[in-house]
Amino acid sequence: MPLSWNEIRQRAITFARDWSDASRERSDAQTFWNEFFEVFGIRRRTVATFEEPVRNLGGATDFIDLFWKGRLIAEHKSRGRDLGKAHTQANDYIQSLAREGRHDEIPRYILVSDFARFALHDLEESDPAKATIEFTLDQLPRRIRAFAFIAGYETRRLDAEDPANLKATALLANLHDRLEDGGYTGHDLQRFMVRILFCLFAEDTGIFEPDAFTNFLRDNTRPDGSDLGPQLAWFFAVLNTDYDQRQRNLPEDLANLPYVNGELFAEQLRFALFDAPMREALLNATNFHWEKISPAVFGSLFQSIMEDRARRQIGAHYTSERDILKLIRSLFLDDLRAEFEKVRHDKNALARFNRKLGELRFLDPACGCGNFLVIAYRELRQLEMDVLQTRFGDMPSEGDLRANAQLNVGQFYGIEIEEWPARIAEVAMWLMDHQMNSELFERFGQAKATTPLTRSPHIQQANALQMDWNELLPAGECSFVLGNPPFVGGKYQTPEQREDMKALIGHVSGYGLLDFVTGWYFKAADYIAEHAIRVAFVSTNSICQGEQAGVLWGALLGRGVRIHFAHRPFAWASEARGKHTFTL
Repeated sequence: MPLSWNEIRQRAITFARDWSDASRERSDAQTFWNEFFEVFGIRRRTVATFEEPVRNLGGATDFIDLFWKGRLIAEHKSRGRDLGKAHTQANDYIQSLAREGRHDEIPRYILVSDFARFALHDLEESDPAKATIEFTLDQLPRRIRAFAFIAGYETRRLDAEDPANLKATALLANLHDRLEDGGYTGHDLQRFMVRILFCLFAEDTGIFEPDAFTNFLRDNTRPDGSDLGPQLAWFFAVLNTDYDQRQRNLPEDLANLPYVNGELFAEQLRFALFDAPMREALLNATNFHWEKISPAVFGSLFQSIMEDRARRQIGAHYTSERDILKLIRSLFLDDLRAEFEKVRHDKNALARFNRKLGELRFLDPACGCGNFLVIAYRELRQLEMDVLQTRFGDMPSEGDLRANAQLNVGQFYGIEIEEWPARIAEVAMWLMDHQMNSELFERFGQAKATTPLTRSPHIQQANALQMDWNELLPAGECSFVLGNPPFVGGKYQTPEQREDMKALIGHVSGYGLLDFVTGWYFKAADYIAEHAIRVAFVSTNSICQGEQAGVLWGALLGRGVRIHFAHRPFAWASEARGKHTFTL
């Protein structure tokens, strides 16, 4: 967990005082930067190097003062020297990195300093007025939030067109395909890839120490990849071992790993056999900055690795965050926000509303990789934080937070027929929980611990049209049902899917005309029959027109089902590879 901003600010005050009289670059600069990173609780050597060599346009070798791959170049000068020239020098280094083909290493930030002054340049900021901030050493404590990217607080949610999404997809797909081509397949491959994703995300978001996974791979495995499988199994085993049960002579890089729990690393898998190119594929994945990727798009990443044919047959599609929000806002979020505004000035009513959030239960009976559950959880946690801030102010006591920050991943339930997306849904929920814990920490200076995992989402691998949903979540405990059931037209269903539909609604006249998605409508109607549960599904517009409309809605309305809201048809596009576009 990153340090709180209050702790960072206090460290910055001490740092500014300690370095107020420094002046000589050659003798003091490296110690200055080591202690600068300590302000944020980061050991500089775990993320950045001094004197990184790059070849300039003339062919000679230059040396970057401080280099954090993909994140930061820092150039240092003696007190009173021209910082503009230092900035130009840093830009030249970036050009050199590009000429050498080291595009993944090009940083977002340039930081120049002469001990007494700083200038921070954000190379991705489109507004020139915000792209550069300049301040003096004594102003550092007041400017400290500009360095959120060092502290571990900076996260970016991708839009559908962000090229980082495609980059992350290609890296995971490459690793997956190499392992599969080598004969590592099925359940073991799926579990292995989920663990790898967790580790990639964990080292970039504060669950692990920065670059802990990358450094372990580079420092403890042979270049030919021959020992990588056993070494990864060792790494995973440590993550699954409680602190008091670990051997005392563990290497420091392993001893510092958190205890994860949650059964993510509990199962013993076959060793994955690597060669040199496969090891390189994994190291390439570690070079990507996974903090750029929200858990809400993990479904897109992993569906992109599935075989196109399999994805079409299952009927699985990734729904964008924009479209998920259309559903959850209308289903429950707007009402909860309105209720919060109504009670925010009533102390007792606000406390009851706070408790209500912790009692809600959500079921996605076609959850896929969990995108609907992940985004719903994120939005509810943010609402809960607003409630806590209204009740207790900007600095609530630890006791108030512990007693009233009640929302957790255990309130979320899902059914998914395939093992791989079911496991991704679990991990995506855990990682979103970590992001929300970090946001809680940033806002209030304290937070729930992410590890060990004490609560888990309830994701059951099963055929949702065959199982009784009450076995997973009794209807009397459920608040809302939501999701994106598979879109398979009547003519394209497999024999197994037709059998499921016949067993479920064979008594409905004309049922053979219905799309596969309508099976979830009938299951939901049975599930909520005696309970005040609202349901919302994303579906193809074919169920609201032509022959299907009379068959489906005549049967549903006859059961007492009522429509509370609906969206007009809109273009829907999957973000996975081989994407398809529908109108909903």
